[in-house]
Amino acid sequence: MAKTGAKSLKNKLLKLNRKNTISAEQFSVYKNTQSFTKLHAIRYGFHRRSDLKKEKIKKIIGNANPFLVNINSSDPLIISIKGITKFFIGEIIEISKEIMHKKNDTVEWIQNPLEPFHIRESLEDYHLF
Repeated sequence: MAKTGAKSLKNKLLKLNRKNTISAEQFSVYKNTQSFTKLHAIRYGFHRRSDLKKEKIKKIIGNANPFLVNINSSDPLIISIKGITKFFIGEIIEISKEIMHKKNDTVEWIQNPLEPFHIRESLEDYHLF
C-alpha cells in the first residue's frame, strides 16, 4: 500500500512539473512535509508563500554600499540575499519557538504570537552557533 501511495504522489508531482520529471529532492521534501504536525505545516506554508520584495532589498543594498545603487533587480546578488534573509528569518522563528517551549510559554503561535523578548533571546542564541 505504501508503494501505491508513493506512486500516486509521484504522479501528482509529475502533473505539476512542466518538464514531466521529478527530482529526488522534490520527492523527499514532499515526503518530509507529510510528517509535520498541523501547526508546523501551517507555519511551513506561510514560509513557502513569504516573499521579500526585490526593490526593498535593492534599496537596502544601495544604502549599505553606494556603488551598488544602480544594480539590476534580477541580479544574482539580490536573489541570493533574498534567499539568505528568508532562511535567517526562518531560523530565528524556529529558535524563538524553542525558547517559548523552554520557558513553558505556549507554542500555539496562532493564539499567542511571538513576543519581542523571544526574538531578542533567539538572536542572542543564534550568535552562539
